[in-house]
Amino acid sequence: MLHGCLYLKNRLKEILRNGKIAVGVTVTIGHPDVSEILSNLGFDFINFDTQHSPLNIEKVQYLMQSMSYSDTTPIVRVQWNDISMINSALDIGAHGIIVPFVNNKEDMKKALNYARFPPKGVRSYGPRRASLRDPEYVKNCDEEIMVIPQIETKEGLENIEEILSVDGVEAFFVGPYDLSFSLGVFKQWGNPVFVKALERVVDVAEKTDTVAGMLALVEEPEETIKKGFRLINLGIDTGLLTDSARRLMERVNKVRI
Repeated sequence: MLHGCLYLKNRLKEILRNGKIAVGVTVTIGHPDVSEILSNLGFDFINFDTQHSPLNIEKVQYLMQSMSYSDTTPIVRVQWNDISMINSALDIGAHGIIVPFVNNKEDMKKALNYARFPPKGVRSYGPRRASLRDPEYVKNCDEEIMVIPQIETKEGLENIEEILSVDGVEAFFVGPYDLSFSLGVFKQWGNPVFVKALERVVDVAEKTDTVAGMLALVEEPEETIKKGFRLINLGIDTGLLTDSARRLMERVNKVRI
């Protein structure tokens, strides 16, 4: 369903500001059927992952167009903290960006600077699709667009207070796989080192009035929520497809001759 107002409105940000839990999914398959189906299932956001998939910016635009009539918020995980990558993602209509490997305050300020028009930043004007539905896009975008750092290294964990204290940061994602790699406990989700790291990020989120987010593949989503995370990525399209097909085959294999 289309919003009654044509002006840019970030529904994901609204959900989080109201203290609610937001759930979403990552898309890596470059066919519009995937994003169209997922955007009509009630997910609050779709993360188009250009970091760990073959998706390029042109393909992501096609995928976003397939979900134009849904209420699901489109966000893009860019490949790096790079001005051209961030500009391109916002120009095609992303309501938020996820910036990988934010390790310190300077990294965070740089990402925000790239995402804001002058005088607040250095974003180049050329919003193309983003401004089609909002004639006052330049006026509204700084307030509505989310710049979400990804905390996924030991350095980022150590500097999380200064990262989240930067003006303009409202939420962040933990990258559990890379973080566990960096901490020397790869995929050891029950290891005290990793458990303590998650406790730390949630504690800092509360102190800085920001929202903690994480991919819920490392445990059941209910447990992720109980730990204090409110921005939950429930999985990746390829993983969801694989798990569903595997479960179906396991059931069939029990009864077929």
